[in-house]
Amino acid sequence: MSAKAILFFSLFCLVFTNFFIHGAQAALGQNATLRNYKAGDRLPAFRLPPIQGGKPETIIPGHGKPTLMMFFSIHPNFRKTRSLALLNALSNLANKYGEAVNIIGIYCDNKDQNTVVHYMRSSAAHIRVYNDSSKAVLDNYGVFMMPLVVLTNSKGELNEVIPYTYNIREIIDGNIKFLLGKWTKKQLLKALAPRTNIKRSKKEKEYIRRINYGRIMASKKMYSQAVREFNTAIKIMPNTINAYIELGFVQIAEKKWQKAEAAFKKAQTINKESDNAMAGLGLSYYGLGEVKKAKNILENAFIAPHPRLEVIIALANIYESEGNNKKANRLNKLAVSRLMTMYEQRWK
Repeated sequence: MSAKAILFFSLFCLVFTNFFIHGAQAALGQNATLRNYKAGDRLPAFRLPPIQGGKPETIIPGHGKPTLMMFFSIHPNFRKTRSLALLNALSNLANKYGEAVNIIGIYCDNKDQNTVVHYMRSSAAHIRVYNDSSKAVLDNYGVFMMPLVVLTNSKGELNEVIPYTYNIREIIDGNIKFLLGKWTKKQLLKALAPRTNIKRSKKEKEYIRRINYGRIMASKKMYSQAVREFNTAIKIMPNTINAYIELGFVQIAEKKWQKAEAAFKKAQTINKESDNAMAGLGLSYYGLGEVKKAKNILENAFIAPHPRLEVIIALANIYESEGNNKKANRLNKLAVSRLMTMYEQRWK
């Protein structure tokens, strides 16, 4: 194992329990960003040709109206569904807002371009897509995952960076209304606040209580007690996903890889789109030494709105073992950034 791999393995072990039990996204903050720009920075202009062909055009973010740029690829295949769904959603928004907002797509790959062109004709006719096959703009901006939406105000200043999530259309629509002055910041936050149902049945309350007890036990490394609480919760509501997810990550913390695999597979039968179930299953395979199988799943888990730190580190190690140092270094830098953010927040 290289010195770099040993370093990251040590960092991984240092935060292993915290991240498996509590979830990376809670500790690392909620806002995505670009590697090379932060909120309020003026984003530079660039020149790219349309994906259908033709002379390069100059794109100036802002230029008097809010600008939305979608960075995407449909290769490898795990990105395809999300990218095309987002392309369709942005085309609908472009039709809705017309000339008030500039909405464009930036295709960052040199493969499958004809597929994108065909999809534009059939399902995304209102959005213009540019060809960044060399990934020059993607690298200049510091885009760290795809599909990703970058939103600027009318001056071209970075406002939001929005990774793909199930309600991304709603999030983007709300931000556009805010940038156009149709909504206040308070209205935007209210519209995007999580909807909760405070009326719960006795069974639901007991289910939540057991999970919370299990989390406390797990945080104290009392894993057998945590497993008991999560299994009790499963008996109470066997068709609800949360207890399976919690159980799986505790079993990963105990290195009981096969039991973890079973828990996450069960979670996926309840919700096959669960990012946490996907991440846990990939990490289970990685622990079992089934690297090829793990890699495919972890790459899918990486494009989640808030990819778990464990996923980033595992993928970095896999890429490094394959000799793909460019990808490995990119993920290593992201992992270090996440770790620094975690410790900064811990000491505040």
